[in-house]
Amino acid sequence: MQYLGLFWTDKCLLVTALELFITAAGLQRCYKACGFQVGRVKGLGGSSPVDSWLETQFKNKIGKDDSLSTIYRQEGNKCYAKKDLLKSLEFYTRSLCCATPNGKEYGLALANRSAVSFEMKEFESCLRDIELCFQSNYPKDLRPKVYIRKAECLYESGQQSNLEKCIREALKFLNGTKIVDKNKHILKLNQLRGSTLKQNKVDMCRDNSIVDLPGFEDGENQTFAFASSKLKMSYDKIRGRHVIAQKSIQRGDVLFVEKAFIFAPVFKENKELYSFKCYNCLTDIISSIPCRSCTLCVYCNENCRTFSWEECHKWECAGMQANIWYDLGIGFPAFKAALKGVKSGFNIIKGGYDEDLKHFGSKEDNYPYFNRLVSNIYKSKNAAPYIVMSAIIVSYLQKYTDFFSWFLQQKNCPKNNSNSLIKYVGGLITKHIAQLSCNSSIIEHWTYSSTDLLFPDILITVACGMFPSVSIMNHSCRANVTNFFICDTIVVKAIEDIEANEEIFNCYGIDYRGMNREQRQIACKSLYHFDCKCVICSDQSKEVEMLDSYICPKCRGLVPEIPNASFMFCFSCGDEDSLRTFRKKNEEAQNYLESGESNQLDILIKSLTIREQILYKHHKDFEEVYYRLYSYYVEIVSFVLLNKQCFLVFFNPSIAECIAKFFPFAFNRLQKRFHTGCVLFMQMLLQVLLVLECLVAQ
Repeated sequence: MQYLGLFWTDKCLLVTALELFITAAGLQRCYKACGFQVGRVKGLGGSSPVDSWLETQFKNKIGKDDSLSTIYRQEGNKCYAKKDLLKSLEFYTRSLCCATPNGKEYGLALANRSAVSFEMKEFESCLRDIELCFQSNYPKDLRPKVYIRKAECLYESGQQSNLEKCIREALKFLNGTKIVDKNKHILKLNQLRGSTLKQNKVDMCRDNSIVDLPGFEDGENQTFAFASSKLKMSYDKIRGRHVIAQKSIQRGDVLFVEKAFIFAPVFKENKELYSFKCYNCLTDIISSIPCRSCTLCVYCNENCRTFSWEECHKWECAGMQANIWYDLGIGFPAFKAALKGVKSGFNIIKGGYDEDLKHFGSKEDNYPYFNRLVSNIYKSKNAAPYIVMSAIIVSYLQKYTDFFSWFLQQKNCPKNNSNSLIKYVGGLITKHIAQLSCNSSIIEHWTYSSTDLLFPDILITVACGMFPSVSIMNHSCRANVTNFFICDTIVVKAIEDIEANEEIFNCYGIDYRGMNREQRQIACKSLYHFDCKCVICSDQSKEVEMLDSYICPKCRGLVPEIPNASFMFCFSCGDEDSLRTFRKKNEEAQNYLESGESNQLDILIKSLTIREQILYKHHKDFEEVYYRLYSYYVEIVSFVLLNKQCFLVFFNPSIAECIAKFFPFAFNRLQKRFHTGCVLFMQMLLQVLLVLECLVAQ
């Protein structure tokens, strides 16, 4: 534990860490502060508590295991038999991850997963799995059915030349190998060869290799990386670094498009990662390829796997096998941030905040700019959890990898001996943990609950990411921007008009919708070490505007909803209004939503019309209406895609009538309001309009 000697804070003050570890009881308290589930520490004799915990983890590490792969594959078979394709896909991917690379189980998992992809009409994914299957030790007696699946895939996707090549290859294999039911397989291949190719068949494969990102209307900022030219960074002693509008901003303008400096995937409760997200770029994947060593990480292609290994995974893979990163929490992305700095030898930018105003951010090496973000570690009442996490990571690197001996041989290594380097890296990781604690973002993606893969309908947390430029924005409990994620990139848009020289505010997750003012103040102080003085915290009337209020029938002012009260005064005209009347009307709207009438569109419109008359635009009950409209809309468009020929020639006038009626109504409403309750609905409308436009073009 001697390497815990000294750590640097962002104020360059030396902190003695050894005092925290004089007693075993002190260490135990630190472990509990970090949330580690470790056994009782009996004393300081022998291994340190950090070393003991690591030893326990590595004794139980999980590597490639073909027997475990078989179990997962069999579970996948059960799900496939029940036509639960998404679940079978997950089990087959887990089977693949556990299998010895290119061994028999590896090939069996790929072959079975290709069957799922084929059922889902993900033909490109199916073909990729089949190619990898043939490169493995897949049993020869099972190959004919995989050849036939490949031929059917090429037939369905209209690939004439590749189909003919596949059939020739399959026939050559069958004629040169003793296979049961050889003639049956040859007959099937010849039938495919003689069939009319489905030239007009739609390939439902989603190409994730090219991701379209939105652009900036007035171009990108030349001095503020990843930001619009409409923005600029500013500084004063009260607000610190912050972002303001350099010119007028319109609602809907794109303000930031920033690729994550680093991100660390979030572990599920079972200590596994999502099997449909690329570990390197967070792309959605079906035909993933696993890490060659650990059983947790999957990639969208070989390029991502190689890049990830060279940049960071070779130093973290052993820890994946021992499951240490699950327990280390935010220490994991902090470690990744430190690894980003290794390439440049932890390059730093000297100078004060005026240097940031001149230029901030880099698309080539963003580490120096990330390293300038505040850590607030000197404001923290207890830095012990940060130090313990750092101690574990450094001990892991020292005893289970050759990181330090390798780094000492690099030209850019900032130290010339092991002890100094260990202390230096430990200090940086401690600082990065503190920086991430008050600057990182939770990356959330919409994903699918059904196998049609047409429209995502479930929001999940997939990673913890760091976006240095975006993090410069100050917090407001009522932000004037919203953000969403495309793979590992954050997109920030304005949700209201912002005049020149006005500040741009983000929300740090402390939102007026979920907390009252007192709760928000406590959260801001404990998590980010500041007293929030945003517009909604400073002015009580502004906070009332954001509550679930009713609309006064006399002046259209706000009548707050007060639980257990029967009457309330309008904040604008002072008239007393009956809350019972409002509640009865809102209940009527809810009854429409819950009715079983066949004409769903009409009852949804009736419900929304009633609520627009009585509810303030930010009322939470609008979200339910919009989500119901979105769900109805997805069902319609799914039907259109499956019956597009009928739709295009108006053989199904009811669908066409619904869409013609639905779109103008929806956009008329959306033009009048822009709030969080309808953002998803708005995005889905635009998506489907593009789909319909493509259908008409065809």
